[in-house]
Amino acid sequence: MTENSRKQNSEVPRVIMGVIIYNHENNIFLARSHKWKDQWVVPGGKLDLGESLEEGVKREVKEETHLDIENIQLISVDESIFPEDYNSKKHMIFLNYSAKAKSNEVKLNEELQEYVWINPRKSFTLNLNSSTRKFIEKFIEIFRF
Repeated sequence: MTENSRKQNSEVPRVIMGVIIYNHENNIFLARSHKWKDQWVVPGGKLDLGESLEEGVKREVKEETHLDIENIQLISVDESIFPEDYNSKKHMIFLNYSAKAKSNEVKLNEELQEYVWINPRKSFTLNLNSSTRKFIEKFIEIFRF
């Protein structure tokens, strides 16, 4: 990638998929991320060129947590423009999904440092980043967890 294309790539908004994963006990999965100043976040990442949204959601969750998911549903759309708590200057369009975990057997990749399965209402005691906090509030509103 040339310097010019790298610069242009960082100057366009990115489509990012975030996923609240819940289990059969109605707890949600959260993880600490060094990319977000060690705040607690949901798994997710950018959509790859040529990839459907559902494929991207499944891939990102699998890469970061090793979980298989089902019942994928779009919850909300949000954006974050140059967030102070992110490790680089980005404009991100968040497509926020929910999905049910097929198991609780997690294996984190290098992007996440630790994880917890937690009641959604109790998650607000964690140091959540602002986008994740809004996302969980919307999730609770819709699903009445």
